[in-house]
Amino acid sequence: MTILNSGMGWAIFGSAFIFIFILLGILAEGQRQKRKLARQELIQKERFMAMEKGLPLPEWDATMLDDEGAVLSSAEAHARGKEKFRLVSLCVGFILAFSGIGMIIAFHFSSDRGFHELTTIGAIPLMAGIGLFLFYLLTRNPSN
Repeated sequence: MTILNSGMGWAIFGSAFIFIFILLGILAEGQRQKRKLARQELIQKERFMAMEKGLPLPEWDATMLDDEGAVLSSAEAHARGKEKFRLVSLCVGFILAFSGIGMIIAFHFSSDRGFHELTTIGAIPLMAGIGLFLFYLLTRNPSN
């Protein structure tokens, strides 16, 4: 009997698929933030060069404005992006931790004896969630 024919194999496959899917989402968001920051820095450099040469200033991109309509500097934009990333990691951490706890409870109380052996699979998302909680706590601003 192969491992994928048993219930345990499909549970492992499903858990790994969900974990990899979430990890890819986090990495994609990080890359999107990097591209946005690079674009903002390029726009800022273009505006400084136009000011030095006395040319009309290029229009501001809407991503360069804060909630009140004031222009953000690259450092401010980076800080806001970092804070958003921290909050996303906190939310994903909660989802992973509670889904891990749910998996542990569900496998433990299952009537099928084969699922009792899978109880430790729930530790994978639980530990990933705890890791994201630690990331959130360790990346806070020390002045707060």
